[in-house]
Amino acid sequence: MSEDLKDIAREVHAILYSKRKDEQQNIIRTYYDTNAVLEEPIIFVKGQDEIIRQFFFTATIFISVTAEIYSITDSMIAGNHHVVSVDALIKYRLPLKPILFRQEIELRTITKWEFNGQNKIVRHEDIWSIKDLVETLPCVGWIYSYFGRKSVGLFIYQLAKNIRSCIGYDV
Repeated sequence: MSEDLKDIAREVHAILYSKRKDEQQNIIRTYYDTNAVLEEPIIFVKGQDEIIRQFFFTATIFISVTAEIYSITDSMIAGNHHVVSVDALIKYRLPLKPILFRQEIELRTITKWEFNGQNKIVRHEDIWSIKDLVETLPCVGWIYSYFGRKSVGLFIYQLAKNIRSCIGYDV
């Protein structure tokens, strides 16, 4: 059974992380439970229609979306459910001129699908680093990498130092 789920995961992943909008809708209608949820660091949606809209949006705004799968693993969890995880590098190509901006966003992503006893996906979670995303954004990435993170670190250090002195806590 787990090999079948890995095959389903490979097929679903190949279609969702691409520009194949019609196939995305079909694959979600076929393999996702009606009330499935999709979670990412910045979004949460529920239901097939909302999940379809999320992937339609991504496929629309980028020139290309490609994925390179590194590994697929699975495990059994309570209630006759299986979790299949896909570790992949997903590349999103922006419609920008490469002279001024970086044209491609690369995100190392762990996609976790929870399958119920009927082999339907009830939960889809994409895990990726916001830091990695921001660092690949045109212009913003450089500012964030070289100034933003260091500035926040210095601000927190100074804030903690001030709080400690206010409450009489010796450093």
